[in-house]
Amino acid sequence: MEKNNNNHDKYFRELLSDSKREMPFNDFEDELMAGIHREYAKSKSVLRDIRLSWIFFLLGLISGIALVLTPQSLTLLSGLSLSGSILPVAVIASCLLIIFFLEKLIAISFARK
Repeated sequence: MEKNNNNHDKYFRELLSDSKREMPFNDFEDELMAGIHREYAKSKSVLRDIRLSWIFFLLGLISGIALVLTPQSLTLLSGLSLSGSILPVAVIASCLLIIFFLEKLIAISFARK
């Protein structure tokens, strides 16, 4: 009976040794784990950058609106002789820029999830 078990053990050892795979490089596992770690860090930094983009977009929007609505800027704009032709173009260009930036920021924010 003991001899039969030894034969089975040898047979299983041979099977297991035959199924052993050789790694392509000595440090393959280390490089793979380092790559996974880099990808994880990259995804975290992208999320942080998206959050910062939202914060600075909103801060810029609020400060721009506050700057335009101050009494000094309103009197300055009304006193300009070219304000009749340039002001509507500037307002339309600013609105389009804000809409384009907002659209891109929303697309990037929801594409990551």
